[in-house]
Amino acid sequence: MNSNGILLSRVLHGGERRRGDASAWAVVIWCLFVVAMAVLAIIRPERPITHIYRNAVIDWWSAVPVYTEGIHGFLYFPSSAVLLGPLAALPLGLGDQIWRLAMVGVFSGAVYRVALLLHPNMGRTLAGWVLVAAIPTASINVLRGQCELMMMSVVLHAAVDLARGRDRRGAMMLALAVALKPLALVPALLFAAVRPGVRRPLGIGLLIAAAAPFLHPDPAYVAGQYAAMFGKLFTAAAPDSGRWFDLTRLLVEAGVQPAYATMTALRLSVALMVVGIAWMAVRRLDHVTGMIVTLMLGAWYLVLFNPRTEEGSYLSIAVLTTLAALVEHRRPRAGAVPMLLGLAVAGLGLHFYGGWLYRPTQMWLKQALTLALLGYPLWLVLTRRSLIANPVPAD
Repeated sequence: MNSNGILLSRVLHGGERRRGDASAWAVVIWCLFVVAMAVLAIIRPERPITHIYRNAVIDWWSAVPVYTEGIHGFLYFPSSAVLLGPLAALPLGLGDQIWRLAMVGVFSGAVYRVALLLHPNMGRTLAGWVLVAAIPTASINVLRGQCELMMMSVVLHAAVDLARGRDRRGAMMLALAVALKPLALVPALLFAAVRPGVRRPLGIGLLIAAAAPFLHPDPAYVAGQYAAMFGKLFTAAAPDSGRWFDLTRLLVEAGVQPAYATMTALRLSVALMVVGIAWMAVRRLDHVTGMIVTLMLGAWYLVLFNPRTEEGSYLSIAVLTTLAALVEHRRPRAGAVPMLLGLAVAGLGLHFYGGWLYRPTQMWLKQALTLALLGYPLWLVLTRRSLIANPVPAD
C-alpha cells in the first residue's frame, strides 16, 4: 500500500473510532439519565403512576370492578390487566423499578432498530444520539412509568418489521401495542389501511387480545368489565378543561373555543386526509420510507387530536424528528433542514430546561411545533425524498 493509501486508511479508521467513542458516550449519558429517574422515583414516590396498573391487576384477579366513575383511573382494555399481571406479584417499589427498566429496554431497542433501518452503517451512533436528544421529552414517561412509553416502543418495533417486509410479525406487534393501550389503534388501523398484508394477522391478534381476559375464572365478571370499559372510555374521551396538550388546547390559547362536535368533525376529516397521504406515501416512496412516513403521520395525528394528550406523548414526535434530522444531516447538501428539525426537538422538551422558558409556552408550543413538523412527511411524499441511503423504488 502506498503512502496515500495508508493515510486514507488511518483517516477512515480514526473516524470510525471517534464515532464509536461518541456513541459510547451517548449511551453512557442515556444510562445515567435512566438511573437519575429511578433515584428520583424513590425520592419522590408520589410521581410514578405504576400503582395504578398494579392496583388494576390486583382488582382484576380479585373480581373487583376495575373501571370506576369519572374521566380518570384505568383507561385501558382488560387485556392490559392481563399483560401487566407480573406487577401485582412484586412489592410496589420493586415493581415500579422493574417496569421502568423494561420500558427503557424496549424503547432503546426500538430506537436502535429504527436507526439501523435508516442507516445500516451508523445505526449504533444514530441510536445513541437519538436517545440523548430524547432525554428531555422522555423524562416524564420514564419517571412516571407511563404505559404510553411501552406502547410507543412496541409500535416502533412493529414499524421496523413492516418496513422489512415482515407483515405478520409487524401486525402482531401492533396488536400487542393495542392490547397494552387503546391509543395504539390509531397507528394500527393506519398501517392496516395502507398495507393489505397487515389486516388479517392484525385482526387475529386483536381477537386474541380480546379473548385473553377470559382466562379469568369468572367469565361473567369479564363480560361486565367489558361493558364498563366502553362506558369509561366514552366518558374519558370528553375530558374536562385540565392540562391537556392537544390541538383543542392550542386553539383555546389562541382565543378560539371550538365546540366538541366541531372538533369531532375535524378529527374525522383529518383522519381521512391522513389515510390519503399515507396511501400516497407507500406508492410514491421506497418501502422503508413509506412505512416511516406512515408512522410519522399516525404519531402526528395522535398527539394533535387525542383529547387527552399529555406532555409525555410528544416523545414519539421528538424521536421521529431527531431521526429525520440526523438523516438529513448526513446528506451531501443538507441545508437548513437538519438545524430546523433539531430546534423543533429542543422546543418539544422545553419543560426540561427551566420554568422561565416553559411557563409562558407550556400549553401551546408543543402543538404549534407539531403542526409545523407535519410539513416534513408531506415534503417527503411530494418530492419522493427517501430517508435511506440506497432506496428501492416503490412497487
